[in-house]
Amino acid sequence: MPSLVSALRVDVEAICLPDGRMVGSPGHRLARELLSRRLRAVGCEPWVGTSFEHAYTEGGQSFCNLSAVVRGRNPRLPPLLVGAHYDSVIAAPCADDNAAAIAIALAVAAQVASSCHLERDLVVALFDAEEPPYFCTPAMGSWRFWNEHRLGRAIHAAVIMDLVGHDVSVGDGGPLATTLNQVLAPLLFVTGTESHAGLRQVFERTGVVDGLSLVPALNRYVGDMSDHGIFRGNGVPYFFLSCGRWPHYHHPSDTPDRLNYDKMARMVPQVLAFAAALDSAVLPQSGREQFAETLDLEISRLRAALDSAWAPVLQLCGLEAVTTRTEMDRLVVSLLGLGL
Repeated sequence: MPSLVSALRVDVEAICLPDGRMVGSPGHRLARELLSRRLRAVGCEPWVGTSFEHAYTEGGQSFCNLSAVVRGRNPRLPPLLVGAHYDSVIAAPCADDNAAAIAIALAVAAQVASSCHLERDLVVALFDAEEPPYFCTPAMGSWRFWNEHRLGRAIHAAVIMDLVGHDVSVGDGGPLATTLNQVLAPLLFVTGTESHAGLRQVFERTGVVDGLSLVPALNRYVGDMSDHGIFRGNGVPYFFLSCGRWPHYHHPSDTPDRLNYDKMARMVPQVLAFAAALDSAVLPQSGREQFAETLDLEISRLRAALDSAWAPVLQLCGLEAVTTRTEMDRLVVSLLGLGL
């Protein structure tokens, strides 16, 4: 684990240039070149053609996705995909958004290439142009990947990461906030379990890495806040992993020294476990978004995450219990209002 922590820190710091990775900036080009070298170094091959880079233009601006593959035993099967965006929103390091996820994706690729052999190919997609003003426009890298760079190939399932490098907290607000911050620090939100009837079984049989606390939640509570939206909308089973927004979100203070690299290191085997479970899962697709109710799973995992703070939180939110979707909606709205 110490060597993995060190490797994650090195990758984060390498692309967290002081002037950021905004589309069209020198830092954007340098990050792209570095990531191409890192993809090859960890054992990946270009997924399409002979280059990891897939340049495209929109509105007179140049962009570039990167995609790579670790070959599985049966390349005829639809591949798994692990993805994250590499651009930054401002001219600043933007470590949590989204260098942390990029570093985890590289570590996952390295592990799969060296020792975690899968039946399916594993595609590692590093998307451009996730940040405004390109978010949810034809320039958005994940949209362009889906429409052009996957070359019409089916994707078996996707694991997308964004904002995964920090401890979860609700700020400073007295004794309850202090208690909450202690139990919530290792939390990792997972949306998308509802995106396919087979994903609940995948989620439950994967297990949780020691030191992490996984909480499934409906995507509609946060919306398509990252690159998973294009997969959800096209009926691809997916998990979106995030620690949510924090006080340094989209600020110059989002720097590498503020990340929790131990937590990030625990996420690597967690993503590998998801990949292994998804690899063998039967997940028929219709090409349209599905919905499978996961209320009881959400309640049980959130209650376990809050632990002794469960009852005080319910009281704070004006609830006696959470047994219905309406009550869960109220609880989530209240928690989001606290800054979760």
